[in-house]
Amino acid sequence: MWRMGVALLGVITLCGARPASAERDLSSCGAQELKRYIGAPVETLQRVRQDHVRYVCFGCAMTAEDNTGRLTVVYDRKTDRIMRLGCY
Repeated sequence: MWRMGVALLGVITLCGARPASAERDLSSCGAQELKRYIGAPVETLQRVRQDHVRYVCFGCAMTAEDNTGRLTVVYDRKTDRIMRLGCY
């Protein structure tokens, strides 16, 4: 079991996942002001914010370039509801 945990940790590191404590400041892309949309349908936020945004379904592949000025919206593709907002 321990070896499996180490292997999973390696996969998470390779995928670029950050621990919650390392989350970035949400004000650099305007995500702080949009937190109220978490849980809302994606189309609601699409009407409000159209520039410097990327929409990524949870578990889907996304590019690794780091852009703190871009809002990243992570949504559940089964429900089309927003799960998380971030500046990356």
